[in-house]
Amino acid sequence: MTDLEIPGKSIVEFQLTKEYSRFKEFADSVVEYRYIGICHGEAGVGKSLAASYYTKWDEKIGQEKIVDGITDEMRKKINLCKGLMITAPVVNTPKIINRYIHHNLSGFGYAYTKCKGEEDYLKIIQDSDKHCPLVIVDEADRLNINSLEEIRNMYDQTQFGLIFIGMPGIEKRFSRYPQLYSRLGFSHEFKNLSEDEMRFLFPKIWKTIEIVYNPEHYPDVEAMNAILRITAGNFRLIDRLFSQIKRILKINKLDRISKEVVDAARKCLVIGDPE
Repeated sequence: MTDLEIPGKSIVEFQLTKEYSRFKEFADSVVEYRYIGICHGEAGVGKSLAASYYTKWDEKIGQEKIVDGITDEMRKKINLCKGLMITAPVVNTPKIINRYIHHNLSGFGYAYTKCKGEEDYLKIIQDSDKHCPLVIVDEADRLNINSLEEIRNMYDQTQFGLIFIGMPGIEKRFSRYPQLYSRLGFSHEFKNLSEDEMRFLFPKIWKTIEIVYNPEHYPDVEAMNAILRITAGNFRLIDRLFSQIKRILKINKLDRISKEVVDAARKCLVIGDPE
């Protein structure tokens, strides 16, 4: 199974779930038809991770210079990269947004053109911002109307596929802006992991902390059910809970995950009362 490291001291690897497959189909359609799409879902379900895994975006691509020779490392990054992914800054203006997106689009264009064997600087510069097939804007809820209009204008000029990622309700907010809303082609809800996926995933996480899950061992099953109930399929919460479980096992020199360990780990987290 392919994985992606989560930023920070995470122990849960990104999993190619059914929800990611649905996101991939959604993103592929946005790229194919060059539409604007909206991806929305509750905090922690894995929207940003899915987008990062899909695009394979690397900040080094946006830093590519015209005069630099193309390195083997950059060639590999470009061949894997499906688009630009940015996180909307908390403080944003049309100028800031334009500069940041244009800079990264140009970097992608420079690297892409050089990968094709072009050495003429003028040809490398020409339409350098029109080679990137997709732009994903994470935390799009932060964008004010002027910044949204700036992105829409850039979309009209370059015709890249565009995806806004945000919390539930972002589509309703966008409906207030007719010029932007009329260009929306797709909407995708990113959901929590299903119970079946969690039961498939958790034994793998058990292994990352050097413990083997035994479905015939009742305390293991009881611990599994407790984790299912507490996390409700929220990817970020799963990672946080297992990080605490690992810490508690280490402190107490335990070699099994029990319901008591899970409950102790839960008390270390600010997640509200379980249902």
